[in-house]
Amino acid sequence: MKAHRAFLIGLLALLLASGSVFAQSKLRAGAAKVDITQESDLMVSTDVIRDRLFARAIVVDDGSTCAVLVGLDLSGVHDATLQDAIAKASAATGCPIENIVVSATHTHSSSAKTLDVSAENFAPVAAAIVSAVQTAKSRLAPARIGYGVTKVDLNVNRDQYTAERGWRQAANPDGPSDKTLAVVGFMGADGTPIAVYMNYAMHPINFYLTGAISADFPGEASRYIERFFDDRTVAVFTQGASGDQNPELRAGGLGGGNGPGNVQTATSPRGFNAAAAATSRQPVSPENLSAYRLRLARIGELVTMEGTLIGAKTVDILRDGTFTDTARIWGGQEKVSCPGRDRLDAANPVRENALPDYKDGADVNLKIGLLRIGDINFATVNGEVYSKISMRLKAEAPAAKLILVALANGRANSGYIYNDDAFNHLSFQVIGSRLKPGCAEGKIVGTALELMHRSGE
Repeated sequence: MKAHRAFLIGLLALLLASGSVFAQSKLRAGAAKVDITQESDLMVSTDVIRDRLFARAIVVDDGSTCAVLVGLDLSGVHDATLQDAIAKASAATGCPIENIVVSATHTHSSSAKTLDVSAENFAPVAAAIVSAVQTAKSRLAPARIGYGVTKVDLNVNRDQYTAERGWRQAANPDGPSDKTLAVVGFMGADGTPIAVYMNYAMHPINFYLTGAISADFPGEASRYIERFFDDRTVAVFTQGASGDQNPELRAGGLGGGNGPGNVQTATSPRGFNAAAAATSRQPVSPENLSAYRLRLARIGELVTMEGTLIGAKTVDILRDGTFTDTARIWGGQEKVSCPGRDRLDAANPVRENALPDYKDGADVNLKIGLLRIGDINFATVNGEVYSKISMRLKAEAPAAKLILVALANGRANSGYIYNDDAFNHLSFQVIGSRLKPGCAEGKIVGTALELMHRSGE
């Protein structure tokens, strides 16, 4: 009996020493990117592809389950087609659907025609998502994960009110603005990042309606990091709560009007009409072509500056970070609804400074998720969230390491998701939102907190 007990103790000690019992499995990560640029999205003969668009994917494995993080150089994603792509990515990797986060960078120049790749053209993007995650999984290698934050003073609240002009989209330095750049790094065994995951809240609108296809500053930030590490790293940019956040510096459309080199706009008797502006663009005339190209180059200089600053700040975080090679993965998602409304002036919508009449509409469906890797929490929302919602979540969360990823895992039928005390702002975001006041902020914060509780936070 004693000999048998001694044998078991010895065997247990041997197994513990080898790490095969009780010890947590070591983390692995892999990453890949696939070009999703579609030349068919060029609208007129003088439109250009300023830089390529990509689907970037990170796969993380903790030994018992795995997670997928995908960033798309698109304004948004179509819900039904994206859900099919997520299901295929889950099947290809074995990662549960609730452990998958697919988000858009929200570049406003992913297409020269409109803000989005059209639903019928999303099939190549869906295929690229699956291809990227499959390749990323095939590259799984030992990794350590780290997290860090810093402040980047590039964004500004864009809901401005003055007694002279009322509400308009302009820099409001006194408005709420979360300037946090959050970074998650997946470090390889050789000290080079396998992948980087960035999050910052700022609309990529620099090339909007210029006729240029571009990933805007998110693409510049990703490329800066990838070049810095000799293209051995894949860098994913994600949007924070940027619903009311613009770049403080704006190069696009300076001078106004439809002159050479300026953004061409379309107006209705009630204000700027984005859809009409997108479909009414004409080729730049030969005599104005040089000025147009100069304008694109000048916008590009600003975009490069924004992306370079974000990229350089990210590299600094990686350089000074603390990393661990063990981290448990947990994921959960919940669907919630809020009362909806529909505008009665849809045929000729007022843009701002007036409250249109509404009728009761279909409920707004929100998808709230949480992916937890170790002590890092990725809260996700399928829409454009106002800054104060994210700031409240961070203030109330038990987790110190928290990132809010907006425009993730589909598109809510809401328009902008404004915070409760912005309900009376006559900005185009608030009056255009399908959300009735007083619901979305509480549902998002409450559901995310409940998911954190369920994750063991």
